[in-house]
Amino acid sequence: MKKLLLQALTVAGLAAATNAYAVTTDAANDFLAVYTGSHDAAFDVLSADVAYNAATNEFVFRTTTAGPIAGVAGAAYVFGLDVGGSTNAPFASVGLPGVTFNSTVTLRADGTGSIGTNTPVSTHIVGNQIFSTVSASLLPSKGLPPKDYTWTVWSIDTRVTGLGRLADFAPNANITVSAVPEADTYAMLLAGLGIMGMVARRRSRQAD
Repeated sequence: MKKLLLQALTVAGLAAATNAYAVTTDAANDFLAVYTGSHDAAFDVLSADVAYNAATNEFVFRTTTAGPIAGVAGAAYVFGLDVGGSTNAPFASVGLPGVTFNSTVTLRADGTGSIGTNTPVSTHIVGNQIFSTVSASLLPSKGLPPKDYTWTVWSIDTRVTGLGRLADFAPNANITVSAVPEADTYAMLLAGLGIMGMVARRRSRQAD
């Protein structure tokens, strides 16, 4: 019975770790065929995630690229969000019909950011990561609760016009935002990891 309890708690802790953030990864050097902008590594998206924190009613937007971001001319990252209601699907002609959105958050390599074209947001850059925390009140629902918003992100070269500015997408179709774990989830995670360490030490002593 005790062994089964230990196993159950360990599995629960691992599940909490796995589900903490749903980070989407993307292959390197997979620029779109239509892209005519700079091939600087900052335009090559390697991973991205959007997390919703129900406790603070905030979203965290984050993108990781293949190279340093700060100051790269023309580099920007557009998060397209489906917040419910009718959406746009403007990229079907380049093989991305699953990218649909009716709201955007843009983070730029010059350290600026905006919701749509007018509402500024704080943008932070550390090495090859760019991120921002945005109040959900600035991304009002058109039918979906914030936890069910879907998203994707694409890098662009703002110096290029038309579809030729589209560098890289991650993912290639919308996915649902991830949830920031609540305090009890973190507690379960720590308990599970602690139990794993205890089990490993016990097995080591038995082997000796």
